[in-house]
Amino acid sequence: MTLFGLVRHGQTEYNRRSLFQGSSDIPLNDDGIEQAHRALDHIPDVDWDVVITSPLQRAEQTGRIIAEDHGIPFGQVVPDLREIDWGQAEGMDVDEAEARWPQRSFPGREDHQEVADRGYDSLEKLEEQYRGKNVLVVAHGTIIRFILSGIAERALDSIPNGTLSLVRLEGTEWTVEMIANERVQNTVRTASRDQNPRFVVEHRNLTPGADPAVDATDPNTEH
Repeated sequence: MTLFGLVRHGQTEYNRRSLFQGSSDIPLNDDGIEQAHRALDHIPDVDWDVVITSPLQRAEQTGRIIAEDHGIPFGQVVPDLREIDWGQAEGMDVDEAEARWPQRSFPGREDHQEVADRGYDSLEKLEEQYRGKNVLVVAHGTIIRFILSGIAERALDSIPNGTLSLVRLEGTEWTVEMIANERVQNTVRTASRDQNPRFVVEHRNLTPGADPAVDATDPNTEH
């Protein structure tokens, strides 16, 4: 069994200004750096074996700060942990983009199911590499929310910057124990690791084992 800690990176200026960020490579601002230093302040005492991050600098910055503060080895960056690509909405004001393209139908936006699938794929590959270890993964709000929604079997709101969620993976059994520093408990099983998708994006929710639904809207607050 592998324990994953999923941390959303600290705040950036795009976050503060409410701009769509997604795949744009934006650094932490001063508040985000402080959030990174405090990310593990109010969570269970876990001896983390390694820090893994998305390749985007806001996530890698957060991960390297956590690793240095807590004496955790920095392992690697994983390309598939990057945030959703919002297409033509990248860098735009959230209200302006949503008014221009209702239901977030932004031209060039990455498919939500593809984002979820690469999130689960990444964790499964890391479980094989770090089996039995405690792995701290620093990534992004939307991809983390998609991962957690499937395991929790319910729609989730925005994942705040600098918060931690806990997921255990053993074989095809997924258990969520914490979401954004709040204790929860839910376990689901998928048919196999070859099943794709494992959890299906259905608007803001993800359901295990169902047929893919048309993803018409996703009023999530991460950007």
